[in-house]
Amino acid sequence: MPAMTTTEKENNDISLNCSELNSVNILNKELPDSPTTYNLYCLLVTLIALVVRLVKISFPDAVVFDEVHFGKFASYYLERRFFFDVHPPLAKLFFALIGYFARYDGYFKFDSVGQSYIEGGDIVAPYVTYRVVNALLGTLIVPLIFNSLKELNCFAITCAFGSLLFALDNAQVCQTRFIFLDTLLLLSIIATIYSYIRYYKCEITPGKSFSKEWYIWLIQTGIYLSCAISCKYVGVMTYATIGIAVLYNLWQLFCQLRSTNMRIFIRYFLQKLNYLVMLPFLLYLFWFWIHFQILIYDGEESEILSETFQDSLIPNEDLFQRHDQYNVKFYDKITIRHSFSEIFLGVGNDTNNTILGTNTTSDMTVWQVLPESQCDYSEWNSILTLNTNVRFQNVYTGKYLTSNNMLDASPETHSEITRFALVDKDVADTYMYEYTLFNLLSLREIDFGHVVSSNKTTFKIFNPELECTLYMDNKASSYLDVGKPLIMANMDLEKIDFVYNNWKIDSIIDLDKGRGREATDRRFTQYPFFSKWSELQNSMFMYNNDLSAEHNFASQPSAWPLSISGVLYWTRAENREQIYFIGNIIAWWFETATLLIYGMMVMVDILLPNSAIGIFKDNSRERMYGPLAFLFIGWACHYFPFYLMERQKFLHHYLPAQMISCLFTAIFWESLLQVNVTKPDNSSQTRRRLFSSYMFLLVPILACFVFYGPIIYGWPVLEPEQLQQREWFDIDLNFT
Repeated sequence: MPAMTTTEKENNDISLNCSELNSVNILNKELPDSPTTYNLYCLLVTLIALVVRLVKISFPDAVVFDEVHFGKFASYYLERRFFFDVHPPLAKLFFALIGYFARYDGYFKFDSVGQSYIEGGDIVAPYVTYRVVNALLGTLIVPLIFNSLKELNCFAITCAFGSLLFALDNAQVCQTRFIFLDTLLLLSIIATIYSYIRYYKCEITPGKSFSKEWYIWLIQTGIYLSCAISCKYVGVMTYATIGIAVLYNLWQLFCQLRSTNMRIFIRYFLQKLNYLVMLPFLLYLFWFWIHFQILIYDGEESEILSETFQDSLIPNEDLFQRHDQYNVKFYDKITIRHSFSEIFLGVGNDTNNTILGTNTTSDMTVWQVLPESQCDYSEWNSILTLNTNVRFQNVYTGKYLTSNNMLDASPETHSEITRFALVDKDVADTYMYEYTLFNLLSLREIDFGHVVSSNKTTFKIFNPELECTLYMDNKASSYLDVGKPLIMANMDLEKIDFVYNNWKIDSIIDLDKGRGREATDRRFTQYPFFSKWSELQNSMFMYNNDLSAEHNFASQPSAWPLSISGVLYWTRAENREQIYFIGNIIAWWFETATLLIYGMMVMVDILLPNSAIGIFKDNSRERMYGPLAFLFIGWACHYFPFYLMERQKFLHHYLPAQMISCLFTAIFWESLLQVNVTKPDNSSQTRRRLFSSYMFLLVPILACFVFYGPIIYGWPVLEPEQLQQREWFDIDLNFT
């Protein structure tokens, strides 16, 4: 046998040290069951997952919940028409690729929930293909869960139990049957966890550090991390999970090597930096590069971005009929529209001078844009530019738009926007003059001083005196009898970039009054990739954080682990059909109880380390502070950050955490059911104990899956009494 080189010897030594340092030696022990047993169990649970996901997947033949978004985006990709979305592009690109191979042209636009996929007897979109591929991806999650538990040295029956917790979960089945992004996200997350476990086992195995296998699993971990964050920004939580584990191990290595061999530590650090930070980021950028290469034609959602960004898109009247654009001049009579909705700035019919949002134009939505100076008629033919002070006079009432500092009864940081009568100009032109001045703030520095064009330029209406912006608050409709969005002043400058502050001039009413204007031509300009990506990225973050409008089925994270309420995904009144998204309540309660029990046991063990309680011993302790601690951190990282978010939240946001809790629950109960023996018990007696215990737990879980099956599949149709029986906790079903 040839002698080892110095590098090989160092690698071998450091692997031995890692093995001693990380006491999770159980990962390197011989598997408790034969390969055939593992393969048979894995095949069985995978087939079960496949069947429950594919059964009658063509139903309903109508748009379901978020298919209205993600199906539409796939169509836009196929038309190469620009669209804006708060999610990264990878999962959406995947659906577009499916449509491309299905020879779909993007004709159908998924305009509304419940819209039929059948027109004139023909199927107008390959919705079944989309759903089947998504269901197959959802099925692939199950063997990855199984093999992750296997790599953590669990019994085959435990691997099957953890896999079935996921395979028979009503929420996971429902979510993976439709055109949603979550399936690819979940697959990326579990692939990341599996790859990291394989990589970590190499790291603690003597002689395998920096080996080919070590690099393969490290690189795969980085790739799947990038896939997770490139599907949805929930992937950041996956990044936190792996990051905590990596930083902890690096700290252990640093403490061990700082006085002996820092060169090896630096090598570890650089390899992890390269493959777990740089590689994921480069792949993340790559998907945006593909995104920009495909979406080269203009689309109406480009309006929320800078003019420079809009000008980098090719006009295509066959795909998108944009209204003519005209340069706006002082003294023009205009309508002002919210940039991301069809809400116009108007006045109410009341006597309180209330400014409201309305979805129709009328005399009450027409404003004249006046110069800063009260009598500056030299500006008569001057073109309006961004970052200029103006005044807005409502043509219908003759009153000026103004802001005062009287707090409204709604959000604390908003003051009322009102109007003041022009009584001989004594009010608007004297002591209230400063409050009638508004600056048309550009959204970005790159647009500073640009000409304001109708149907193109987006700006913020900013009052310099009160330092507030004109703001449309969807939530404020509850404060008004008319039920229209209230227009208020946002005085929280930290939220000045939010979408509800953005406005644009929709039309020029007196365009034909002989002021010498023609429609402006769109100019196509190049926009560097990093500038384009940076602007889009910032807008995505901004809009994602501003998704705060109320929703009937939005919920808070505190309700998720117990699946107290769900979401109505689809309904068809004539047949009393509905699809309601809800978890397997019995399984979710059991998983949550398991997490709580673990937390309490660890607290007792930490607070009373020398007590006679003896909660953990040997093999169980290795599990509790090794694999279980890692999975518990993963669950926490995918759950608790939602408490910090102010945006809309739904039950499906808990799905990544619930998937991780399936692994956690399985390995936790195996550890406890081995009765804390000092050595792993691989006897047939232990297998029988595990089998009987898991069967006892799976019976009610399966019963709950069947019980709620009709409402996650939408069939068979249940009678009102049967629906009422399923309205546990805050579940609110239709047709009861």
